[in-house]
Amino acid sequence: MLWTDQTDRIAPFALLAKDWQARGVAWTDPDGTRPDPGAPLLAIMSFAGAEKLFAGSPVAWQTAREDDTASRPAKTGPLAVAVAMRKRYDLERISSSNVVGRLQGSDPNLADQVVILSAHLDHIGVTGPATGDTINNGAMDNAAGVASLIEAARLFQIQKKRPRRSVLFLAVTGEEKNLIGSEFYVSHPTVPKENIVANVNLDMPILTYRFIDLVAFGAERSGIGPVVAQVAKGKGLALVPDPNPGQANFVRTDHYNFVRQGIPAISLATGPGGPGKAAFEDFFARHYHQPSDDISLPFDWTAGREFVKVNYLIAKTIADAADRPRWVKGDYFGTLYQGPMSP
Repeated sequence: MLWTDQTDRIAPFALLAKDWQARGVAWTDPDGTRPDPGAPLLAIMSFAGAEKLFAGSPVAWQTAREDDTASRPAKTGPLAVAVAMRKRYDLERISSSNVVGRLQGSDPNLADQVVILSAHLDHIGVTGPATGDTINNGAMDNAAGVASLIEAARLFQIQKKRPRRSVLFLAVTGEEKNLIGSEFYVSHPTVPKENIVANVNLDMPILTYRFIDLVAFGAERSGIGPVVAQVAKGKGLALVPDPNPGQANFVRTDHYNFVRQGIPAISLATGPGGPGKAAFEDFFARHYHQPSDDISLPFDWTAGREFVKVNYLIAKTIADAADRPRWVKGDYFGTLYQGPMSP
């Protein structure tokens, strides 16, 4: 894999290289096998490495780099060098669990259908030099999402009337290891896949400020979008588009594995309005995937309660609706991953 200007804007190569000794992780079936994962990744090459790889070739690396940036078809041809590599690795079997809870729906005609609220329960462990605090607690990423999931479940539980459809509360492992917990779940769902009507995922809400808007990644792609807009309006909040589409957040968290099964899904986050933009920039610059993402951050607990209520109301509205959400006609992802809810 060649690192490009587009990928470097998402995560600089130098940051990636710091983790070169990190273990790769993949899920398996109980017998130790898994579906063919495709071609294994052999190496990731920096700009400097690509220069060496393309040296003396009819295709210049700088030209290929410019073509990629401009989204032009790349020129092709043989390289002037051959590369021989050998991979050596050790295999170790580890266990890490997804956790699932179910609230049974009240409508006998709809109770077999489920709305899934999800959040990832893992983080990145111990990193950095052997001095000082090296434990990455992940308070915002993603203890805040898991706490919101648990509190939303509590709100459902204390209501006198249960929703018409069932609601699954799903805490998945391995999000930080390439979304493998949610991939395992959609490959081995606890309910028939065709009965999953929607997924609302909660990943790293920034709860250090009073948010005035929400970002629901992928909301415009399915009938979940109008539900989120309705709930947001009722709470005096705006629903705004992804403020950083170049980060490709829609395909970078657990809801995307549901999308790949043809299931309408969103990932919900607090928005950039008011103090939100500054709060996000501060978190990503100083605390994201660092030991300082801990409970000492200036959590705004009122904002936390509001985020929980929003999640609860979105899931409840979908669970009580007469019709299940469907993809917007002609949507790229709805067409690519056609499932039982595609138009």
